Amino acid sequence: MHRFLLIVCALLACTARAQVDVSLTVAQAQFLPAEQIEVSVKVSNFTGAPLKFGAHTNWIGFTVQRVDGTVVGKLSEVADSGEFTLQQATSGTIKFDISPMFDVNRPDSYRVTAAVTPVQGGPVFVSPPLPFDVISGVRISQDRTFGFTRPDGTSEQRKYILQQANFLKHVRLYVRVTDATESKSYKVTSLGGIVNFTPPQWVIDRQSRLHVLHQFAASEYYYNSFDPEGNLVARRIYKIAARRPELRVNDDGEIAVIGGTRRLDRTDIPEPTDAELAAARRALQPVPPKPAVPVGKDAATTDATKKKQR
Repeated sequence: MHRFLLIVCALLACTARAQVDVSLTVAQAQFLPAEQIEVSVKVSNFTGAPLKFGAHTNWIGFTVQRVDGTVVGKLSEVADSGEFTLQQATSGTIKFDISPMFDVNRPDSYRVTAAVTPVQGGPVFVSPPLPFDVISGVRISQDRTFGFTRPDGTSEQRKYILQQANFLKHVRLYVRVTDATESKSYKVTSLGGIVNFTPPQWVIDRQSRLHVLHQFAASEYYYNSFDPEGNLVARRIYKIAARRPELRVNDDGEIAVIGGTRRLDRTDIPEPTDAELAAARRALQPVPPKPAVPVGKDAATTDATKKKQR
């Protein structure tokens, strides 16, 4: 009888776990310290009825462990996600940046797990652990220190740091914004891939904005601009034309890309309009060749025809 009850309890537990399925994914498996670690939480509802999420605080929680099993200290709670409802046999995905929540700035291997509780005091549904790594980047140039004035009028010294990291066979370029002592990182942003044979250009303008131009493909360059808070304020793509694109100071004292040809893209910041993209596509279409001019007798006939039409 005791064995029978254990089997029944195990079956009920399996059924409860199957009612709500929780899984995690990340866009990449490796991150730099202080880089945004955006975890996508996919929740599937198999309860047989609509299920509301986010109706109470702490409906979702995360746990992060190092590869040796050590639990990583928590820095903050999960941000409010708002309420949403999943119908029966449907799934929904919501994203969370876990880097501000946990002390994961030390290079190491980690595992993150999510626990979802749709009904307060009800059953808890736990995801399988998702592994990720935090790795050290390599500085590829001298740091750039600049003065920054806060909105309250106080000022401080900050640093722009250019780093690259090897992800398997790919090399990616990053910009890190820190305080003067590098004890605090304000933001880390990936600029995408980079080719090793062309060093990036980076310049600070008189408003303490950083401008970076780097080659990421055989004939294409990324241009990115950041404000002192580390926010990406401009992003464009340039192609090699008669000359390679490069950063120069224009007549107004502003940093500009000289040379090359801009290629409009949906990833641009600010994003181009549909009309601008359509015009750019039309400009790339080949011009149809002019009809060949006939020679000899046919040419004379053509000239006579033109005279009659006049």
